[in-house]
Amino acid sequence: MMKSIATRTFLALALSSRASAFAPSATSSLYKVSGTPFASRANHITSTRRYMSSGEPVTTIDKQGLNEILEDIENSSREESGYVVIDVRGQDEIAYTGKLADCVETLPLPLIAQAGAFSMSEEDFEESFGFAKPGLDETIVFSCKAGIRSMHAAQLAQMAGYSNLVNYSGGSDDWFR
Repeated sequence: MMKSIATRTFLALALSSRASAFAPSATSSLYKVSGTPFASRANHITSTRRYMSSGEPVTTIDKQGLNEILEDIENSSREESGYVVIDVRGQDEIAYTGKLADCVETLPLPLIAQAGAFSMSEEDFEESFGFAKPGLDETIVFSCKAGIRSMHAAQLAQMAGYSNLVNYSGGSDDWFR
């Protein structure tokens, strides 16, 4: 349970507008949760300087960071964890490599862009894509093959009003290595 609280706490800090004002440090008090050093997370969850229209950075995670988020979802639920992980690769790519995990939703980037997915009503979204539309309070974690399309998906989500956005920069190339 401490792992999921620690991951959520760090992501909340990283997603805040102040995230770009500090560099991760193993000795920083920002990496302590209930007196426990949080230094191990500093290597797996970082803030990147890829600014989008609102000027806030998208949080970038590595393979271990994504694995911890997936474990959190699988050990509780999407609603309880506050995360929704979306793979923006095409169905053919996913068929070739497999899904990152059973709890990962699939929504190819062209559908996000062409259908204006994140601007749709909750009912239309679920009817069109087969899973519940992420709430504005949920953290959306995007993944693709190598981190480029997932960053584009994060930009589209931000334009639709989402602010808790995470990019798994390694993508399936890293995950299935």
